[in-house]
Amino acid sequence: MDTSILMTRNHLERRDDSKICAVEDASGPKIISFVGGLTFHQFATILSGACAILSTLIVGALIALHAFNYSNPVQQRQIIRIMLLIPWVALFSFLVVWRSDIGEYLAPSLDFGCSIALSSFLLFMCDLVLSHPEGFDGLFGDGATAKGALKGNSPTWLKRSWYGVLQFIPTSIVIWIATAATLATGTYCKQSNDVHFAHLWLTILIGYTTTVAIVSSLRFYKNNKKLLQKHRIILKLVTFKGILGLNFLQSFIISLLAGHGKLEPTKYMTYHDVNTGLASLILACEMPIFAVLLLFAFSPIPYKQQGSPAAGPLNAIVDAFNISDLLSAFFRGPMRLVRDQQRQIMRQDSVRIALVSFSDEEERRGRVVP
Repeated sequence: MDTSILMTRNHLERRDDSKICAVEDASGPKIISFVGGLTFHQFATILSGACAILSTLIVGALIALHAFNYSNPVQQRQIIRIMLLIPWVALFSFLVVWRSDIGEYLAPSLDFGCSIALSSFLLFMCDLVLSHPEGFDGLFGDGATAKGALKGNSPTWLKRSWYGVLQFIPTSIVIWIATAATLATGTYCKQSNDVHFAHLWLTILIGYTTTVAIVSSLRFYKNNKKLLQKHRIILKLVTFKGILGLNFLQSFIISLLAGHGKLEPTKYMTYHDVNTGLASLILACEMPIFAVLLLFAFSPIPYKQQGSPAAGPLNAIVDAFNISDLLSAFFRGPMRLVRDQQRQIMRQDSVRIALVSFSDEEERRGRVVP
């Protein structure tokens, strides 16, 4: 009788223990200098900060060129938002490396930055399609212009692509808040994949919402490939979607190695350096490369060729930071936004984009496609 009671109590204690996050063992060997008189953490902080400054300077110069040649506000405000992803990621990567002890609170900020860039890119692709005479019919079906389709409903594929991308903004915010809240209450438990802790569910949620957003944007490209491939859209996609993919892949690999004991604190790296700071350091070092890619993907030359700017550089910056069009797109839907875009295009005369043509005459003139 006593034996059965003891076994039952032990079983219940084990069940209770499974719902308690194990205390992280942040101990390790005594830290020594990594290079010169600097520890690895100090060296990583300086390196990530230098990369953040370099990438911000490159992107800042490119943004200035677009702002001073703001001839196509409808498109260029989206381009500036997309380019701002680089300094955003670089800044928060630096902060995570610098304050690796609280880096888990800051890491989800990268997904929020990517959500803004991805949503802006959807509207950018939409406007590129509409810049073609046959673009409206491409979005809303053959004969849509003649039928006055703006009074009707959007096609199912367009709605799915539209909301599949835009959902990434609110879900990334919710996940960021949920991560911070569960970390503060001790229910996150990064070192465990048990269903009782938030880490597993938030990881699944961010993976799912990210995949939906990327697949939806690719669906939009696929359905309008005939028009969009003239604008080197794949290069544009790679320049910022590569950031999203690398961030997830690098963080997953490092987390997997650390979880299986293959990556542990050393005499150079602390527990937080390994588990939080390392992935962000790698990402920070990659930002200058992506900043250089932006020079080729979003060149300001086509917009400079269109003539005098439609607005000044200050207007360009204000338009880029005013994301009311992105936020209102949830309620307005693609049809109403397209209607407003067309009105802006007509008012600003921003549809004059140099299209790709393989004729000798246009090659001689050196036209460049945005």
